[in-house]
Amino acid sequence: MAELSRKNVERLLKLAFWIGALTDGLAIIPMASPEIGTMLFGGDLSKLGPAYRFAMTIGASLMAGWTVLLMWGSAKPAERRPILIFTVFPVITGIIAATVYGVINHVVLLPRVMPLWIHLCGVSALYVAVCLLPIKGNPSNDCDNP
Repeated sequence: MAELSRKNVERLLKLAFWIGALTDGLAIIPMASPEIGTMLFGGDLSKLGPAYRFAMTIGASLMAGWTVLLMWGSAKPAERRPILIFTVFPVITGIIAATVYGVINHVVLLPRVMPLWIHLCGVSALYVAVCLLPIKGNPSNDCDNP
């Protein structure tokens, strides 16, 4: 198989960063709006009190920060590609674990989170794949050396 040029690898990395930024940016909406969150994932809006709003507001703030981090990573995608692995482990794995907990405890509905899981698994696979692509002229081709 032919090796990709540095420019093409950087384009793929940049695309991966922006897919993540868009995903995280959109995730802020159901976190900031309990009405939209329950519409998307199910649950009982009447059971969501101040503690829920408090936790989700903190989560939305962190998600906004990660969105900005991914946009920043896209500015120098080859040098900042370890961010993609940090996004998979622990961010995406944590989100999946939290939604599994939510399904088990009847906070969210399984059929409603399945599309999210499929999307996050696809994003994770993309991140790992592009992170492992060798970059010509780069002394380090691994994702653990920023």
